[in-house]
Amino acid sequence: LERERLEIERIRNLTEEERRQEARLNPKVITNKAAKGKYKFLQKFYHRGAFYLDKDETIFKRDFSGATLEDHFDKTVLPKVMQVKNFGRSGRTKYTHLVDQDTTQFDSPWISETAQNLKFHSNQAAGMKGGFDRPSLKKRK
Repeated sequence: LERERLEIERIRNLTEEERRQEARLNPKVITNKAAKGKYKFLQKFYHRGAFYLDKDETIFKRDFSGATLEDHFDKTVLPKVMQVKNFGRSGRTKYTHLVDQDTTQFDSPWISETAQNLKFHSNQAAGMKGGFDRPSLKKRK
């Protein structure tokens, strides 16, 4: 306990450069390093925590990536709709992302090539005029 207090005091008195050099030469030692396991499809991840990494006990060396509760069965056999986290819970949205959804509407009024749309795009739409004049200058007539 006394040795730890003296070590902390010594580190506090170092300059920033010396402290960086000290950390580079003496990295933190993790005595109970756990092997990272392989996760199944949609398996929940549990963080093992940042505490007690210096304790050398068997309980801290166990595999935290093992399947628990509902992770024991194969979720790839489920229908595509049910292959999401928290299926059936309140607040669960139907769509995960718009990437796998087709959102094109060919009958949209913006796409149709009517005379009114062509006139709007040529006069009002951005990037259609092609002029790169300085905006601060007054336009010459």
